[in-house]
Order: sequence, then C-alpha cells, then structure tokens
Amino acid sequence: MELRLLGPVEVWNGERQVPLGGGKPRALLAALLLDAGRVVTVERLMEAIWQEDPPVTARGVLQTYVASLRRAFTAAGLPAIIVSHRVGYAAEVPHDALDRCVFERLVEDGRRAARGGDHAGAARSLREALALWRGPALGGIDDACLRSEVARLEELRLTVVEERVAADLAAGRAEGLVDELTELVAAHPARERLRRDLMVALYRSGRQTDALAVYQQSRRVLVEELGIEPGPELQAVHEAVLRSDPALLGPARPAPPRQLPPPPPDFTARDEEIAELAGRLGKPDARPVCVIFGPGGVGKSALALSAAHELADLYPDGQLHVELRGTSEAPATPLEVLGRLLRELEPGASPPATPEECAARYRTLLADRRKLVVLDDAATERQVRPLLPGARGCGVIVTSRNRLSGLAGATVLDLGLLPDAAATRLLARVAGPERVAAEPQAAERIVRQCGGLPLALRIAGARLSARRQWSVARLADRLADEQRRLDELAVGDQEVRAGIALSYDMLPGQAKTALRRLGLLGLPYFPVWVAATAMETGLDEAERVLDHLVDTSLASVVDIDAAGRTRYRLHDLIRLFARERAHAEEERAGREAVVRRVLGGWLWLVERLSEAVPTGAIPMRATPGLARPVDAEVLRVALADPHGWLRGEEEALIVAVELAAALDLDDIAVELAAALSSVAFEGSQYVFDNPFAAWHRTHEAALAVARRTDNALGEATLLAGLGHLYYERDQYSESREYLSQALSLFRTARDARGEAATLAALGAACREQGYLPEALHFLNRAGLLWADLADPAALAHVRRLAGSVHLERGDYAAARAELTGALSLYQAEGNRRGEGLTLRTLSMYHRARGELTRSAELCERALAIFRELGDRLLEAYCMRSLGKTLTRLGRHDAARGELTGSLAVTRSLHDRWGEACSLRTLGELDLAEGRLYQAKERLTEALALWETLRAALFRARTQRDLARVHEALGDDDAAKKIMAEALETFRLHEAREFTELGG
Repeated sequence: MELRLLGPVEVWNGERQVPLGGGKPRALLAALLLDAGRVVTVERLMEAIWQEDPPVTARGVLQTYVASLRRAFTAAGLPAIIVSHRVGYAAEVPHDALDRCVFERLVEDGRRAARGGDHAGAARSLREALALWRGPALGGIDDACLRSEVARLEELRLTVVEERVAADLAAGRAEGLVDELTELVAAHPARERLRRDLMVALYRSGRQTDALAVYQQSRRVLVEELGIEPGPELQAVHEAVLRSDPALLGPARPAPPRQLPPPPPDFTARDEEIAELAGRLGKPDARPVCVIFGPGGVGKSALALSAAHELADLYPDGQLHVELRGTSEAPATPLEVLGRLLRELEPGASPPATPEECAARYRTLLADRRKLVVLDDAATERQVRPLLPGARGCGVIVTSRNRLSGLAGATVLDLGLLPDAAATRLLARVAGPERVAAEPQAAERIVRQCGGLPLALRIAGARLSARRQWSVARLADRLADEQRRLDELAVGDQEVRAGIALSYDMLPGQAKTALRRLGLLGLPYFPVWVAATAMETGLDEAERVLDHLVDTSLASVVDIDAAGRTRYRLHDLIRLFARERAHAEEERAGREAVVRRVLGGWLWLVERLSEAVPTGAIPMRATPGLARPVDAEVLRVALADPHGWLRGEEEALIVAVELAAALDLDDIAVELAAALSSVAFEGSQYVFDNPFAAWHRTHEAALAVARRTDNALGEATLLAGLGHLYYERDQYSESREYLSQALSLFRTARDARGEAATLAALGAACREQGYLPEALHFLNRAGLLWADLADPAALAHVRRLAGSVHLERGDYAAARAELTGALSLYQAEGNRRGEGLTLRTLSMYHRARGELTRSAELCERALAIFRELGDRLLEAYCMRSLGKTLTRLGRHDAARGELTGSLAVTRSLHDRWGEACSLRTLGELDLAEGRLYQAKERLTEALALWETLRAALFRARTQRDLARVHEALGDDDAAKKIMAEALETFRLHEAREFTELGG
C-alpha cells in the first residue's frame, strides 16, 4: 500500500491506483494523512472540506465520505485505515506506507550523514527523498485550509534541494551541478543559498568570470526588486572568488578508477546477454550481483568487459577490475585482493591486517559510491563473498567456470555456445569476411568442428588470418582429423587444450576418472547409468559426479529421462581432450574394460527388450555371455517405452559399436550390432529415425573389425545382417548375395543356428522375387534345422513363409497345413505379432479358395492384433488385404476406404513394396467399378514400382489386371500382348496363376 501526498493525492495497491472519488473525499483523506496516527476532530475535517461555509448536512455528508473511502480501500484489497473516535477520525497507517513520512526519514538520514562527514551518502539519501515528489504537494485539492501545509511542505522540499546541492559540492561533484543550479536560481531568484552554490560550482569548474557575473546579477535583482544588499554568505563567496581563494575549491578528490581492460574487438552475437546484464546492473537503488558461468573459452570475460563498458556511465565513481586467478594453481586470496583494492581506493593509507577488517573497510569506502566491480575468473563462493559491497549503489559482475550457486541473491547467467550463424560471423570478423563468404561450406565445417566455442573460433580465424595462402577448406580438412584437432586449435599464447586443462586439473580424482572414461567412449550424449558403469559405481554417486562436471562447465545437461534421471553430453573439444587424457593416464586393458562394461550393459538391455517385445525376427546366433546386467531402475524405464528408449539411445548405440570396432573388440561389436538389427531395425516397425543408415553403420563397422581379427562367425553374422538390411530395403538381389556369403561361412564354422536363420532369410528373399521353387528349397532345409534345434518361434516363422510360397504355387493343401501349424506354434509361444502375420496369410489362403467371408473375418482379427501392437505398416498391409477381399465381396465403398488408408500409410513410411501392392489393388477396385481409365493409371503406376523392385511375379500379376483393363477398353491387341508376357512369367515361376489362366 502506498499513500501519496507529495504530488497528487493518490492511493496505490501495487500497480493499481485506488479510485477515491472527487475533490472533497480527497481533501478529507489528505487532512487525515497529514496528521496520521492522531485523531482529527469532526470540526477540523469539516473546515478542511468546506472551509468556513459547511452545509447544514455536513456531519452526515462527512460520514458518507468516510464510508466511501473505506469501501474504496476494501475493494482494492487494502485495510480500511480510517478509524472512528468519539470526537472525530484518525488514519492509522504503517510508517513507510506514507510518502511524506518516508521523505522525512530519508531527509533525516541525509542530514545525519552530512553531520558525520559522509557527504556523498548524504547526497544519495537526499536525492532519494526528493525522488518521491511527483509535483506540488496535495495536488488536485484546492483548499485554503490546507494551503499552509502545502506551503510548509514546498518550503521543506526546496530546503532539501539546497542541502542536497551542498552535499554534492562537499563531495566534490561540481561539474554536474551548474546546469541544475542555473535553472533553480531562475525559478527562485530570492534564494541566496542557491546563488552562492552556483558561484562555487562555476568557480570549481574553472569559470571564475561566470561566477562573478552571477554575483553581479544577484546584487541587481536583490537591490532592484527587494531593496536589500546580498547577504554575508554571498558576499564572502564573492570576495573569495575575487582573490582566487584555494579554500573555495573544496577538498581534493582523486580521479575515479577506470580499470576495465578493453573488450575484444571481435566481440559479437551476445545482444540478449548484454540486455539481461543491463537490466540487472542498471538499477541504481539495488545491489546487483551477476555471475557469468560457462566453460573455458565460451567468452565469459569478453561478455563481462563488453557489458561493463556499456554500463560505465551508470557508475560515475569508477570501475574496478580484479583477476581472481580461479583456474590457476594459486587463486588470489580475499586478503590479497582486498589489499590491492584498498590501496586503490585510499592512496597512501595502510590496509588493515586481517581479512575481516579489510572487508569492513572496503565496504565502508564503497558505501557512498556508485562503482562497478568486475571479478574475473572466480574459483568459489568463499573467494567472492568478501569482495561484495554491502550498501546499495554498486554493481558486481563475476565470471567463473563454476556455477557459484551459493552466492545468495546473485543472478546466474549460464553462457552457452554460439549458434551457427553467430559463430560464422565471429569467424568472419577474425579471418576476414571475404574469405568466409568465398567458401561458405568450408566455413560451416569449421564452425561445426569448433562446436560454437568462441575461443576455438577465434583461434581458427587467427590461423587463417596469419596464413593468407591457406584456403578455408584446407583448415577445415586439417580440423577434420579428431586426433590432431586440438593441436590445430592453437595460435600464439591461445590454446584450446590448455584452457580445458585448467578446469581438468582442478577436478577431484573421481571426477577426473569419469571425464576421461566418458571422453574415451566418445558418445554424443549419455545417461547416468553409462557413467556409473564406466566408473563402476552406483547411479546416485555417478549423478553426483556428473553434476559436479556440469557445475565446473565440463559437461552439460541434455534432458531428463522418464525416470527423472538427467542425460548429459560433453562438448566435442572437451571430449577430445578427455580422450587424450584417457590414453595418457590409463592402460589399454583398463580402457578396453570400460568399453566392454558399457557395451555389455547396452547389450543386456537390448536383449531384455527383445524378450519383452518380440518382433518375429530370428537372431543369427545366441549371445555368448557378453551381456552385463545394469541397475533394475534402468531396465524398468526402458521396458516402459521400448521404442522411445531406443530412439533416445540411437546415436550413442551406433557410436558405441564403432568405438568397439576401432579398439578391435570384435566380439562385443558383432553381438551388439546383431542384437540391434533384431530389435531396433525391424522392418515393419522402424524404431530409429533413419533405420537403414543406422543399420548400415553398425554392421559395416563391426564387419570390418571381424575381418581384421579373423572372426569368421562374426563376419557371417554381419553378412547375414546386411542381407536382412537389403531385404528390408526391397533390394532382393543384393540381399541374396550377402546371405549366400553368410551361409557359406556358417556352414564352414558348423554353426547350425546361423545356417538355419540364413536359409530362412534366403527363402524369404526368393519368395519376394517370385523364385518359388528356390524359396521352398531354402525354407524346407531351414525348417529341418530349426526342428533339430528345438526353436518353436523360428520354426513357426519358417512354416508361415513356406505356407505363403505353397499358396503362391496353388498347392492349397500344403499351404493350409503349414499355416495352421505356424499359427499353433505362435499361439503357444504367446507371440502376438507372429500370430497376426499368420492370420493375414490364412486370410489370403481363404480368399484364393473363394471363401471370402472367412477371409474377411481372419483379416480383421489380424488387423486388431497389429493395431494393438501399434505396428502401422503391418496394419496397412492388413487393410490392403481386407480391401481386396471386400472388393471381391462387392462391398466397394468399404474396400476403397481400407485401400486409400493403406496407400497413405505405406507412402508415409516410404515402403515401396506396400505402395505397389496398394496401387495394384486400388486398380482392381477401379476395374470392378468400371472406372477403366483410373484403373489403368493405378496399375501402370504399380507396374513401374514392381519393375524398380525387380519383383517379376508381382509385376506379372499387375500385367494380368492391366490386360483386363485394355480388353474392357476394346484394345484387344494390347491386352493379348500384355497377358502373354504375364503368362510366361507365371510359367517360369511355377505360380498358380499359370494354371488358373488356362496355361
């Protein structure tokens, strides 16, 4: 609540003004507030409102005004301050709520400071008091009864102005007073004290003649208008000016310190941060402390100095700059720093002996000043606290690689890396804008290689500037080699490696170990359990160490996982430094053990996900005990959202496989790559954003190390995995090539499981291309092996594929036997995905037999399963199958809905096979409805896709439908030619259509 009399009479509640009504209620409130805390009689209040002519009903009206004021206060959420007494009313208000009381308190504070010789403090308090005035006192009230109080307050204000001017003069601030005093003298020509102080200010500003002219003008005004001579004080000053009395200059005042070093000339792209600092440090009545926190080389000092220079005018008493050496082996002690500051603030005086006495003296000297203190490179809160001013008016900027969260009330600005555009601008300012503009792509590479770190960018730019013969691309190529990148990022006495080393050397032993091992792993980001596994400690302890790395700017937070645990990352340059330290400080066996532990943990988690959410894929061979269990909490989080967990770990898993391969750890690299292909890259429900690229990277890396180490089984596993990859990409010829190589290696190694899985994959690839006898050959042999290996899920997979091949060949009895056998096996195993796949194939069997109602029923059951599993692609395949059955049932509208939905999903998932199937079936529907030209367009589009996929049998089926369209259009020659080509394909592939079409 604010009650204002020093200007218009107003009441405020925070940002809202309280409506008080007209002039008479305001006069009533003003009369009460002028005697706040004391009872004002009814007669006195009536006189204040109506002067000497109150109406007959004055007492009743007065009560009405009191009631309306009380309602206004209550409606605004304020206490009703007017209290009734026997003879009148009183306003009971908190002392600091009434601006007149605050004004008088501040004036007394200023006068007390002046009596004690603290003239700057006196000026500050008096200036703060005068700032409360918003215009003439009791503005808006034209009441003769209150005019005497208005006059008293106005006289007090003018007196305080004179006292404040005198305090400023005594504090040595004459230059800024001349203009103000000139205006005051013009407004109050009879105030000799103001004329005296104007003469002193002019004299101290080196304007002796102007000071004498002021006296002559003053004498003329006083004599002509008042008939009096100037008073003794004015005459004494006139005489002192005439004889150039040195005493008139006042006490000598040392020049304010201006210690700020220049900011870097290439400082750029920190406008938001500068604005944030200005917002905090630009408040004259606050005690702002701003901590700029961030890693070495991010530009903390550059930002601090740039902001300090921009804000210097707000701190006229000077700027102090102290280098605290927080990252050195010998950080500056508070006593050392305070001694230096006191010698600067009190030349010739000896600093006290103890840190406590030095801090007290330091705060006393800053109490009457507006100084900006920049404390650069702080180590801890303990180092900073004694250097903070105690009174209002001074601002502090602290830079540190540590967060300094223990500084109460400080604003912490977490200084991040430069975004790409700003980083490119910085590189251009150092290297030359024309060079960067000439090779923008190379410049982008350098920006990425420097990771947005300003120090690294400045060094890269300086190297280009010093080597005019180099192209930008040449430096980018040199930085591309991670083994030598830190060597390249050094110029003169600036070196990225040395900057990181300062922070590393300050770490406790456990944090150093964590940083080295995380750098060795080279992961783009990592969860807490990875660090715990690398350090061989628990999750809570690992999180504590990681948080310390964050607080020292050596790691950063990426996000929070579903369990509430933080995920972290290392900046690329810090990662490279940490890897260097790992190779320098840890034995090779220890480094390999770290990688095996972490990859073993990932392998264990992937295996558990595969068990919990079976995909139907057949693993090439069993994992030989390389998996390492991790904390149960981690598994719980992963099982809660398997696909989300895998997506979150995608890049880290790929990098982990590549790291194991680089270290020649062939066994764990092979097993993790193979495990990922079975759970993370399953073709019908892609987990990763770019599954094929991820699959290819992991398998190629692991395959290379398997070949280097003569790991034949590993090589076979990965070749089979690449065969599966090309199968999922609808590249069946390439798939069969890789699978054939894998089959040979599995047979040589006498690995029955790998051989069986590869035979099944070869059978599937042959089936897709319409090589039906070959498909049965491979699938039958695979079935025998899986029966011997007693693996029901794998046997079910093979029997379902074999049933689909028998169906293609028209052997309905064999198809039904295999499919019903597969369904029983899947149901016994509880494999819902396998059950859904088999139900869909059985639906196709019944459709081929003309049993359309049964076909639709089975397809709908399969569709429900895939919707339950959230498998969009297989859901789309079921929709297409159902649409085809509905077409043959004559339910064309329902069929079109299923088929257009299927086409949309397959296109969104970039599944060309499913797209071709959906187009062909839509063409069949158009043909059935007599929409011949639409049918021709759909079938021609499908035909082009089948040709791209080299799927001859499916191409022939589309040709058969297209021939029927041409026949319906009356183009018999084209129809016969297309049908003849389709029949030949059916004959070559021994497909059932050859017999069905009378071949």
